[in-house]
Amino acid sequence: MADNPGAYSSGIYGPGNGPPEPKKEVQPGNDPSYLSAAYLQMSQAWQPVKCCQLGTQYFRENAATFLSQEPREDHDAWLRRVSHAVLPPYLTRMVDQAVGLMLRKPITLQSKEGDGDVDPFWDDFIADVDGFGTSIEAFAKRLATESILTGHAATLVDFPATEPAPNLAIERQLGLRPYFIGPIAAADILGWRAGDDSPIAPITQVRINRYVTEPVGPFGEQIIREILVLSPGAWETYRKGDGGWAKHNEGTTSLAGIPLCVTYSAKVGELISKPPLLPIAQLNILTAQRLADLQHALHVAALPILTISGWDDTDSTIGLSANSAIVLPPDGSAQYVEPASSAFQSQQDFISHLEDQMSNLGLSTLFAQKNAAETADSKKMSRTDSDSMLQIISQDLERCLQDAIDLAGQFLNKEAPKVVIDRDLDLQTLSSEQVNQYQQLWMNGVITIETLLSMLKKGEILPDVDIEEEVEAVSQEKLQSMDIALAGSEPVEQSPSDSPPGKTDEDEGESEARKEVVRRLQKLALRNGNNKEEAN
Repeated sequence: MADNPGAYSSGIYGPGNGPPEPKKEVQPGNDPSYLSAAYLQMSQAWQPVKCCQLGTQYFRENAATFLSQEPREDHDAWLRRVSHAVLPPYLTRMVDQAVGLMLRKPITLQSKEGDGDVDPFWDDFIADVDGFGTSIEAFAKRLATESILTGHAATLVDFPATEPAPNLAIERQLGLRPYFIGPIAAADILGWRAGDDSPIAPITQVRINRYVTEPVGPFGEQIIREILVLSPGAWETYRKGDGGWAKHNEGTTSLAGIPLCVTYSAKVGELISKPPLLPIAQLNILTAQRLADLQHALHVAALPILTISGWDDTDSTIGLSANSAIVLPPDGSAQYVEPASSAFQSQQDFISHLEDQMSNLGLSTLFAQKNAAETADSKKMSRTDSDSMLQIISQDLERCLQDAIDLAGQFLNKEAPKVVIDRDLDLQTLSSEQVNQYQQLWMNGVITIETLLSMLKKGEILPDVDIEEEVEAVSQEKLQSMDIALAGSEPVEQSPSDSPPGKTDEDEGESEARKEVVRRLQKLALRNGNNKEEAN
């Protein structure tokens, strides 16, 4: 821009900084770093999102693209304007809120049969899915964040490349277990191949860009770019040397397919997507540009300019302060010139308008929470778009995690459990009137105590408690209260006729505590009846 100060970019890409062009291959057909046509097409939408993701520093470093130099603007003045520019984190904040809402409740595991038990191994596995102590919830948040930003992201399921352990005990002792690698960004999946042109044809090859760190000497290290090539049942790595790219390592897996699981937020095709919040990213950048203009204008015009008529400024230098004055001839005058405040207000109004546009285009219920009273129907209608988007992303994320758990189970020859993500996206808690209505239904015998506690838990009134344990605890408290009420009374033997008709001690699903509650209630009723007869 300094060489051509008259140039002005009207689009997102500045001169010489447009979307990537297909490069000339050094090794035609044998270059593992080759970027596919679909990759190049998707990458055009990644730059605005990347700018918003990396923030102010990236915005300033790429100012020639995002904050172009104005026609006839002095280069030093442009650099000062760039140094004052700040990119507000609207997009990243919106994505964080969306992911936080989707995964605000723990991810649970269930038996695929529905009523079976989950192997305790899987409880330990989801507490550390990548071998670095990352829980499945933390991993899922990173995976969902990357997917929403760029359109899709992937997880690679791997197993240590060692000889199989002779038994499970030694395997656990050695720490041999599958682990997740990721999230793998869409920008790191350089290309892929399918069996044929059919939309349902399986993927037969995927090339992933990655960087590995190797030690150098006793203290140093070097970062090496590596291309991982995956195919069904096999893998290869390539590194670039003096003679170009060459195979560095290779191996096989015990799986028939490629252990790569992909989750989408806006799927277009297999391994093809688009950033769902791209319009928000573009408005975010536009807001940063206007903020830079406003901040620079305030910086330049914050102090008024003194103008003097009838004074020759070549005679001497004027020093201005609160303790000095200027003596002027009779026909001279002096005054301060300052810009109209409406000029700054119009820019501020435009910035506020952009923020409103981001709120309306994005997840409005997440970006600007309303404090005013709304009817239930109004709240439901206002959440329709955002909830449907989050529901789709949540369902696909659950499917991706399920595929990853299934692959881990195949590595271990274990039955994998079912992964469940709670898709209750309603943040509205139960009102006091609704709580009272549920309590009345329970007191009138219309619903059970389990249903009451479940509704209070779902309505964010109760914490994340175990309903069955809570019912048992309540039953025990009732037993203790009855022990106090029955203190001093003679024990009453229970006859078979005292039992409720149709109920036996062998009824399934009825706990011992509940049967004890029934027995003692009957005892209290019998005692009260005897007292009434004696009174008569």
